[in-house]
Formats: sequence, structure tokens, C-alpha cells
Amino acid sequence: MRPASSGDGGPRTSPRGDTLNQAMASPTDPTRFRRPVLATLAVALSVVTLAACGSSSSSSSSTQSAPTGTDVAAKTDVTLPADGPPKMGGNLTYGLEAESDGYDPTQNRWAISGTQIGLAIYDPLAAYDADSNAKPYLAESFTPSADFTQWAVKLRPNVQFHDGTPLTADAVKLTFEKHLASGLTKPAVANLDHVEVTDALTATFFMKAPWASFPATLTGQLGMVVAPATLNNPDGARAPIGTGPFVFKQWIPDQSFTATRNAKYWQKDPSGNQMPYLDQVQFRIISDSQTRGNAVQTGEVGMIHTNNPELIKKLRDQAQGGKLQLVEDRGESEEDFVMLNNSKPPFDNLTARQAVAYATDRDQFNSVINLNVLEPADNVFTVRSKYYVNTPFPGFDLAKATQLTQQYQQETGQPLSFTLGDGGTDATNVNQANLLKQQFEAAGMKVEVKLVEQSKFVADAVTGDYQANIWRQFGSPDPDYDRVWWASENATGAIALNIARLKDPQLDAALDKGRGTTDEATRKQAYATVQQRFAENLAYIWLDHTLWVIAANNNVRGITNGPLPDGTPSLPLGGPGGFGGVTRLTQTWLTS
Repeated sequence: MRPASSGDGGPRTSPRGDTLNQAMASPTDPTRFRRPVLATLAVALSVVTLAACGSSSSSSSSTQSAPTGTDVAAKTDVTLPADGPPKMGGNLTYGLEAESDGYDPTQNRWAISGTQIGLAIYDPLAAYDADSNAKPYLAESFTPSADFTQWAVKLRPNVQFHDGTPLTADAVKLTFEKHLASGLTKPAVANLDHVEVTDALTATFFMKAPWASFPATLTGQLGMVVAPATLNNPDGARAPIGTGPFVFKQWIPDQSFTATRNAKYWQKDPSGNQMPYLDQVQFRIISDSQTRGNAVQTGEVGMIHTNNPELIKKLRDQAQGGKLQLVEDRGESEEDFVMLNNSKPPFDNLTARQAVAYATDRDQFNSVINLNVLEPADNVFTVRSKYYVNTPFPGFDLAKATQLTQQYQQETGQPLSFTLGDGGTDATNVNQANLLKQQFEAAGMKVEVKLVEQSKFVADAVTGDYQANIWRQFGSPDPDYDRVWWASENATGAIALNIARLKDPQLDAALDKGRGTTDEATRKQAYATVQQRFAENLAYIWLDHTLWVIAANNNVRGITNGPLPDGTPSLPLGGPGGFGGVTRLTQTWLTS
């Protein structure tokens, strides 16, 4: 569950799931509707700008093919080329959507904002290359056993934490012992049995079952190695010490987080220059997306991130006019969807789930709610993912939905009636929920909208106290990272990370198959089965793929991720764990 963090505003609560971190991530943009998303145990609300409901569009097709024709696919990035080598110095202010509850990755809930700050203070053991493959970053190498039940993680030599202590395998071991003892992050490492120190720079991870994709788990919050001084400090979450490019200076909760240049950082650029280039970075919490957008347009801040469709449209216009730079995340993304509770009526009945699927007009939703900025979704993967398979998923068919609604009543003797929940109570939440209510009731269903405060919304969801929720989650470049949200083993109990509480042996077998091998053909086959089972089970009624963008002043360079330590290109935006719109600021510099 990634914290739903947002979409500008909140947990990815229409939850998207990210690193088991945010069990209840901080809220974000109050002007957008929030959908909960749990990232590993973390949850955040996401907000989407809502517009007044428009007229319904119809389609006679009973299935939908890969979505095309949206604004997303047509746009290109607008950046300025460097007019010379990077310049040292300067202070950058970065506008973030939300606050986090602390900066110890073994105990605090990080949504996208927490991950962005985390990447400044800590280095992850792994990072994604341009093809979304997890590669060594703070680690020098990953060496698995033949059956992938053991992984030797060798660290880079001569790396120091900010307090001057050396990076060692003991620190890695301690970090993961804290994860295994954490009520927050433990589910994300449930397959890890223990860690042993092989030598000063090598930690060996022993798994309970084969885990071929383990390095992908180390790209985000779980892979950030923490100094023992922070882990052993009861107040360490407020005094983070890592090996990252910037050193913690000051944190004023709900206002700002400031860090200064790590003069002893272990990385140099291809020309041999010491990195990072900036003297200081200040992350400023600006939860309202429009206020954040105004701040970058006026130069009050140098960079921002957002996934607010209305603001994205404005920023595109500003960028085309030469007033700022804009980079859009075209990697794997989270999905917004209606999540159905498979463990209780009415959605323990497949006919009820089918009725909702056929009643959902995602084209209208994308037009009215997303202003046609986002891609309509019919799959957990975007069409750009190497795992995407064009799997027939029910498309909008009002006649079919009406017939299934009547069939449900014939089968059960009860009308198809349910509560549709959303995590927020402002006008945007109302618009979104009411549009879906209108679509469902047109097919003869009876729907009550229930808008609640985010933290309660997420708590109710993980405890199974809901019928249908507007949610946002998933989105990892490596789908094994999202396994925790889909496996049957996590579908029961007082708190279930498989929030839809879907139990499917065929899905479990496919997930295990995908986790247990590095053979790409076998993995693609496994995740094709996952997509097929989702289309047949209908626990998730897809709405759209989210989009993150980064806007920057015209004096900023190095907006996207620089190369990996071995010189190969990085995934430009996003990827840590599964979050979009996140970058390392190691390579960022100012022209003036």
C-alpha cells in the first residue's frame, strides 16, 4: 500500500500502494479530492481536481482496448540545455505537496514527499535504470544464490555517514532488523528471514522463499541505509543521518525541511567534479496545488511536483510559453480505481462486481474529473510497461450493467445496494463520488456516498469496514513490489494489506512465479496471468493512470535523475519503490 500520497494531496489514497511505508501518510492538497493509497503500510490521500459533471458519453463496446488519444501521450517535455559545465553553489527551494511524520525509514510513513526528502538524506541500495531494471546504487553489487533464497549485498567502499562513521554491513543489518521489528514496514519484508554480516562490506540476506526480484525492493524507502546513530536514537526520526548528498540541518514540521551539501559525498560526476552541486536544498510544504503552482511561476520556489490535472494544464501552457521548464513522468504509474471488498456483500458476489464494472464510464470520468489530462485505465499496467498485455476488461455498457444488476437481485433476493466511500469531505470529493454514484444508479443500483476524514477512511479500509472505495495504488516498475497488496496470504485478519480481500489461488501462483525467477519471458507470462485474473475477478474497477510532473524555474538544470554510479542512464523520473514524480537532487544545479 503506498501511502496514498498524493495526487496532490494525500495519500495515494485512492490508495496506491508503495513501499509498505505509509500506513497513514499525511494529507495533501485540500483542493483536490483524495483517494487513499497505502504504500506498504503506508497510506496517503490523493487528490484530483474535479470539475462539474458533464453529460454522459456512451459506448456499445463490452470491452476496452488500450487507451489512446489523451493529452498525456501528445505532450513533450520542455527543458533548457546546459550552456556549460555544472556550477557549484546556490540554494534551491522545492515545493512539496505534503508533510511526513518523521525521517527514519524504518518507522515513518513516507508518501511521495517523504521519499523525495529521503533521497536527499539517504542513498538507496538500488535504483532503476532507464529500462526500469533495479541496479546497484549505494550497493556495489547484488549476488544471488542459484535458487534466489540468498542475496549477498556488497557495499561501496570508503563511504561515510554524515556523522563520520563508516558505512558497513553492520549498519545494513541493523537497518533491516529494525524493519523486521517494525509494525509499519515488516509486512514489506515478510519473506526475509534474517541478515548476516559476511564481511565488513557484505551483508547476506536469507529468504524464506525464492525472491529473484529482491533488488527492486531496495529502490525506495526499504533500501535506504540509516546510520546507527539515528536508529539507536529514540528521537532519530527528527535527526536523520544517512550517506546521501545532503546533510540534515533543520526541520520545522508542516513548514520546511532544510539540508546542506555533503562535502564528503562519495559520488563524482563523469568529469570528476564532486557532487552534489547545490549548497543547500529547502523542501517547503505547500499542500495546496494551485498555491504551489503559483510559487514556481513567480520564482518563490525553484521546483515543484504535482499530479493535479488542472495545474498540469496550466504548467504546460507556461512551459510552452518559455516561462518555466516541465518534465512529465511517463514511466509506470499508480492507478485510480473503485476498490470492491470481496469479503462481504454485495461484492463477495461476482455478478455484483461485473455490474459495477460495466456501469463505470471511465471516459466520462476522465473528461469531467481529470480534464482529459490522465490516461483512462483498463489495466494495472500502462501501455508503456514491458509487462502490459491487452487484456479485455469490461467497458462501459449501460444495458449490460442494468441486466447484471437485475440478475444480482434474482440470485440473492436483494437489490444491489452499497456504500461508496471516499477519503475527504470537500467539494472535489463530492464531485468525484457523485459522478460515480450517478453512473451506478443509472444501471439500477442504489448507492450511498460516504465521505470521511482520510485517516479513518484508510483505517476502515484495511480493517475491511467498507463495501466500495475510490482508491489509488500500485504503480511499481517491478510488479513484485506490489505483491504485498495482491497475495491471498494478506487478505485476512484484523488488518489486511490485500485491502480488496481477494483470495485467488491462480493469482497467487502467478505472483510466486513472477517473484521466483529473473527469466523475462517467464515473468511476462506470470504477470500476463495477473492481468487476466484481475480482469476476471474484478476486485479493482480501473479509472485512470495518474501522472506526475516536475516544474522548474528556467535557471534550474539537472531536473531529472543523473546516471547511475556505473555511468548507465537512470530512469529519468520516479521509481523509488513505486512513486512517480520523485528525483534525486544529486545532479541538480543552478545557472545563477
